[in-house]
Amino acid sequence: MLRAAICLLIVLLAAPLPAIERERLDVYRQRREALAAAHPDGVIVLLGYGEKESQSARSSFRQENNFYYLTGWNEPGAVLLLVPARAGHSDDAEQVGNDYREVLFLPRDNPSDERWNGPRAAPEDDGIAALSGVGEVRGAPELDSVVAAAARHRPRVYTLFPYQESHSLQPEVDRRERVQAVAGGLPLSNIRSQIERMRGIKSASEVRLIQKAVDASAAAHREAWTRVRPGAFEYELMAVMLQAITARGCLRPAYPLIIGSGPNSTALHYSTNTRRLAKGELVLIDVGGEYAHYAADITRTVPVDGRFTARQREIYNLVLDVQKKLIARLKPGMTLHGGGPNDLTEMAKKYFDELGRERAGQPMGEYFVHGVGHHVGLEVHDPADLSRPLEPGMVVTIEPGLYLPEENLGVRIEDMLLITPDGSRLLSRALPKDAAKIEHLMKIR
Repeated sequence: MLRAAICLLIVLLAAPLPAIERERLDVYRQRREALAAAHPDGVIVLLGYGEKESQSARSSFRQENNFYYLTGWNEPGAVLLLVPARAGHSDDAEQVGNDYREVLFLPRDNPSDERWNGPRAAPEDDGIAALSGVGEVRGAPELDSVVAAAARHRPRVYTLFPYQESHSLQPEVDRRERVQAVAGGLPLSNIRSQIERMRGIKSASEVRLIQKAVDASAAAHREAWTRVRPGAFEYELMAVMLQAITARGCLRPAYPLIIGSGPNSTALHYSTNTRRLAKGELVLIDVGGEYAHYAADITRTVPVDGRFTARQREIYNLVLDVQKKLIARLKPGMTLHGGGPNDLTEMAKKYFDELGRERAGQPMGEYFVHGVGHHVGLEVHDPADLSRPLEPGMVVTIEPGLYLPEENLGVRIEDMLLITPDGSRLLSRALPKDAAKIEHLMKIR
C-alpha cells in the first residue's frame, strides 16, 4: 500500500498540471454537483476549447472560462459530461443505479503531437482521475456512446450556446452542431446563464487568486511610474509592465494594455501605445495581469513631469473625490447600472454635476461617458447583469473618469473591490491614488 501511494505521488508530481495554480479539486466538484442538481431533466455536455479555439496563436493555451470554472482543466480537447442523479429507470447499463455521474473525456495519447507541443495528460495515464479530480476519465472516442447511454430516458441536453456579441469579448465559435451530433435527436438547451450566475459570487480561493493578480498589477504600475518622463514612448511603459506582471506569475495581461498619453488619454480603449510622452501631459495607464486564469483591472493617471499642473490636479481630484464617494456607498443591494435610486453610475453623473464645472461653466457629468464599473473574475469583464443588486462575494471595479478632448486631458481612476456583507473591501489598496502620494513616488524615481 505504501509503495502504491508513493508511486501515485510520483505520477502526480511528474504529470503536466492544468495551470500554475488553481483551486482545490473539491471546489470544482461542488460546482459540478450543484449545476447538475439544478438540471435533473437532462444531461450536461460542455466542450472545452480545442488548440486553435483558445484566444490567439500568440498566447499560450487558455481554457474556455465556464469549462475552467467547473474543472480547473487547462489542456485542449477536453469534454465534460454531467449526469444528474434521478429516480427510476435503473435499466441504464451506463449509469449503474441512479447516482450523480461525471466524466471527463480527453484526447488519446499522441506522441507525435507531444513532440511539437510538449507532454499532455491522456486518459491512459496512471493517476489521471486523481490529477483531474473528475470521477471518471475516458478517451475522447468514447464520447458518443457514453453520452447516448447517459441521455436515455432524458428529454434534453444542456450545453453552452455562443455568448451575445460584446465589445469586451472576442467572437466565439458556435459549436452546437458538434454537441447535437452526440445528443442525437434530443433538443439542446443553453446552460450559460446558470453557470455565469454562479460565477458572480466568488469563493474564498477565487478571491485569493484575484488578489494575486491585483498585487502583481499594482507592482507593475509602480514600476512603470519609474519610467514615466518626457521623451519616453508609451510602448516602453508597456514593456516594463509586461515584464513586471510575468515576473510575478501572470502568464498574460488580462486585456490589451492601455497606455494613453496626452490626447490618447481621452480615448477609452486606446491600445496602440506608440506615442512619445510630452512635457506637461498626463498619461493614463489601464493595465491588469491575469494570474491562474483570474483577471485584475486597475487604472491610474499620472503626470509625465512628475507633478500635476493646477488644471490637471483640479480634474484629477474631482475624479478621485467622486470615486471615494461611490466606494463609500458600495455595499450589497447597490447596482452598477440599470436605473433606480441605487444605480452607482447615475450617482457618479450627479456627483460630477454637483462638484465640478468645465471651463465654459457647464456641468462635468457629460464628460463622464461610460459605466461606473463592472464585474471581474475569470474574464476582465465577467458576464453579469449590471442591474442585478450586488451581493457579498462579488468582485467589481469602481472607475469614474472625465475625458476632455478639447484639452487633451483624460483622467480615470479604477480600483477593484470585494463586496462584503456590510460594505466592500479594497483589493487594490497597494497602489496609491492620492495626487500628493503619486507625486512623491515619482519624485524619488
